[in-house]
Amino acid sequence: MKPIGYWLKHLDALIDADFERALAGSGLARRHWQVLNSLATGPKSADELAKALRPFWGEGAITLDEALEALRSRGWVTRAAEGGPYSLTPAGADGHAAVAERVGATRRRLMDGLTDDQYRETVRVLSRMAGNLERVEA
Repeated sequence: MKPIGYWLKHLDALIDADFERALAGSGLARRHWQVLNSLATGPKSADELAKALRPFWGEGAITLDEALEALRSRGWVTRAAEGGPYSLTPAGADGHAAVAERVGATRRRLMDGLTDDQYRETVRVLSRMAGNLERVEA
């Protein structure tokens, strides 16, 4: 049996590849989706976005600023004032809804053959493991 670290890294790479396929032709990547999805729940400051998305930004990934700029250049994200929170524009909300359809298909593939209870238990176990190691770091 392979260790959990192997499966975590392997699954993350597979999720990235599936997102890439799902978003092909849209000009968006997984990181753009994460920003869009975070803003779909309401305006967020740059610090709030950075904190929420930090675990997803690894080496070689576009930066949060690059993702925000790409979404702003599409007219999907706006900022009320310098230093103010970011929010979706009406076009951004429409874009989010369209991308959510593609992401939903990715999530359905990921969950095929799993029950909601199995998913919740997996997340609970991973959260516990992370918490165990976070306590060691503190």
